[in-house]
Formats: sequence, C-alpha cells, structure tokens
Amino acid sequence: MPSSPPLRFTRVKLVNWRNFRDAEVRFSARAFVVGPNASGKSNLLDALRFLRDLAKPVGGGLAAAVEERGGFTAIRCLEARRPSHVEFDVDVGTDDDPALWNYQLRLQRYRGDRMATVESEVVRHGGSVVSEHVRPKETLDTLAFSQTKLEQVAQNGTFRELQQFFGSIRYLHVVPQIVRDARRHVIAPDDPHGGDLLRRIKEMPAKARAPRLRRVAQALKVAVPQFLDLTLEDDAEGRPHLYASYDQWRRTAARQSEEMFSDGTLRLIGFLWSITEKGGPLLLEEPELSLHDAVVQLLPAMIRRAQRFSGRQVIATTHSYAILAAPGVALEDVHRVDVTPNGSVIETASANDRVVEQVTEGGWTIADAVLPLTKPRNVQDLATLDVVTR
Repeated sequence: MPSSPPLRFTRVKLVNWRNFRDAEVRFSARAFVVGPNASGKSNLLDALRFLRDLAKPVGGGLAAAVEERGGFTAIRCLEARRPSHVEFDVDVGTDDDPALWNYQLRLQRYRGDRMATVESEVVRHGGSVVSEHVRPKETLDTLAFSQTKLEQVAQNGTFRELQQFFGSIRYLHVVPQIVRDARRHVIAPDDPHGGDLLRRIKEMPAKARAPRLRRVAQALKVAVPQFLDLTLEDDAEGRPHLYASYDQWRRTAARQSEEMFSDGTLRLIGFLWSITEKGGPLLLEEPELSLHDAVVQLLPAMIRRAQRFSGRQVIATTHSYAILAAPGVALEDVHRVDVTPNGSVIETASANDRVVEQVTEGGWTIADAVLPLTKPRNVQDLATLDVVTR
C-alpha cells in the first residue's frame, strides 16, 4: 500500500507571542520568511520550536519550554492588551486535507500564579474535537493546569500522531566550529547547531547511508570546485569523520576531513543531510550564510529535489536576493514579516496585489518586488545610515 503523505504545517496563527500581537500565515511545503532585522522571523520559527518542546516526552513540557525562554513575560508580546493570553492556533495536514489536525493552546499567568498555566487546549481531527482541556476561572488548583495534555503520554493517546509530528520538528542553524568539535557528537544530542550531525550520519544503516551521501555529494559538486565524493569513516577512537576527495594534479585524489572543510561546505552538508532525513518540518536560519550567490540561487531547487525523498517541509528565514530570485520559487512560498505599532504581522507575497502585479505583469523577480519592502524604515539611504553610525 502507498504510504500516507507526510504531514506539514498548513496554517499558523499567533496571538501575543513575542513580536506578534495577532498574526497568521499559511505555509506550503517550502517556505521562505523575509523581513527586517528584529522583526520576528526567528520568533516565528521559535513558536514552532515551542510546540516541539511541549511535545518532548523527556526534558520537555510547558514549564521547561517557558522557562528556557525566560519566563512567561518574555514570551508574551509587549503590545499585548486584554485579553493578554498567549495563543497558538495551528493546522496540520496535507495538500488534500490541509486541516486534518487543528491544535489550539491558550496560556496565561493568573494573578498569584508563579507559572504559566493552560487556559484552554483543544485538539480537533477532521473538524471534530478529540480532546479539550479548559481551566475554569474560579479554580484554585493551579497544578492541575500546569501541564498540557500534549506532553502527557496518558492523555495524548487520541492525538498521538499530532504529538509525534510536533516532536519531530527540527531546528537547524549550523555553526561550523561546533561541527568540527569531535566531542560534540557524544555530548550534544539534537544539537540545533550541528554538533550531532556526524553522529546522526553514523547512526543511519550503511546501506541507506551510502546512497544518501552520494546524493549530497552530487549537490556539492555544483558548489565546491574539484569535489569528487563524500564518505564517513571512524577514527581510531571510534569517532565518526566525514572525508571528501578532490580532483587535483596528483594521480590519486586529495582527501580532507571535515576539520578542513570550509564553513560554507559544512553548512551545506548539514543543510542537505537534514532535508533528506524523514521527520517533521525542518526550520532553517539563513541557509545562505558562507555560500556564494551562484550556489545560494540553487538552494530552492536542492530543497525541492531532497523533498522528493523525504517529503519534509522546509521553513527558512532569509535575507538573500539570490534565493527569492531563484527559478521555481512561487509567490505562495514567500512570507514577509513587517513591524507595525501593534506588533509584527506576516503577509504572503501572493496576498499583496502590488507584488503580484509586478511579478506576473511587470516581469519583476519576487526578490525585486518583495525585498524593498523589508528595509528598516529608519534607514532609507546611505545619508541616513551615515548619520546613524557617526
């Protein structure tokens, strides 16, 4: 029997979450989030990471997720008014059924409470409520609402598929120096900065690992001059290392380990390997860093190709003109975060009539139409910048 289509986020609504007083976005399988610095791009990704942290069976849950982010006042939007709860309202589904699952969570810290508690938590499947958890206003039992049902194995049985989906979300912002640290593959499980990359590659069965490394190598040949192949080998102490071969003047190809790879090569390997892994959405921070624009322009196509094998949704923040100008990037794939006096908002490029007209009738690239809208409003030209930096 054919396998079911992989789940993905199709709609995300945030109320009073960090930068966002009230914002909503609809995601396709490949999404690029743009906007000025400090507008909330990373905080949008962090909202999805928060759901992942809630769903962790070990070391997760509501209290840990809130505390890791500095407490309830740190996650609640500064522009929040009444009601002042923090709310997540997300649809998870497929192309054929975008709202297969709906998860709504409202968090509040009532006067006298020391911790954030659940005001309401509702889970729907196919439009029908399968779980509901609502805190009565008169209750004095704070502990009874200090956990979500999502994090409780005994309570989430009716929506275990959704809990596992949230738990499989992965955030990645590769730091090459961390990947090169041989100790990290032991001490850094689920490291968002790539410390566990070599361990994850090693843990894949050899029969599956070899063809996947070959696919990564094929992509690297486009980006890295003289690149030939990529293999994984253990050193004398059993620690895994990546080795690349390069076609040079010698009769035998020159070899280097990851310790000698460029920053861009390491970031690209981490990016490509993670996309080919099966799992929930992959959240990427600025995948263009350390890469030449000619390579960056190929990243959307690389994502699309890797998704054929894994089906994994990719949501990436970016400032890159090359990514948005790449062939195949659609207006539905690009989402702009903008700052307003009432908090940040999110607009999909296809919902902006001027952008649509410029791209479909004016012959503009999406980059030319969207990126000028992401300039900080207090820095419009070099003259202003000169005043600011003097």
